[in-house]
Amino acid sequence: MSGGETGGTLASAGERLVRRSLACNTCHRPDSQGRGPVLDGLIGKTVTLQSGESIVADEAYVRESILNPSAKITAGYQPIMPTFQGLVTEEQVLQIIEYVKSLNVSKP
Repeated sequence: MSGGETGGTLASAGERLVRRSLACNTCHRPDSQGRGPVLDGLIGKTVTLQSGESIVADEAYVRESILNPSAKITAGYQPIMPTFQGLVTEEQVLQIIEYVKSLNVSKP
């Protein structure tokens, strides 16, 4: 990986972005009290959109939600997430996706 922090995994680099650099965790809280959907357990989960359509959240959905968040708004949430298109690199998008995927693993 060029230009990124040294050491750790893609998921740990993504966690640093989500929790520190981009502060995504201020809206995407694990306790359902945030202004955005919960990320824990998101991958593989069926998500209902404001349009009434249901989709399965996968890596492509997370990518699109980072780069074009108004494309598919989760039911019950306002379209307030800013786009990160041009603000994050492809490597950072991959790191965030890996972090979100890691949230599906049950913690001991």
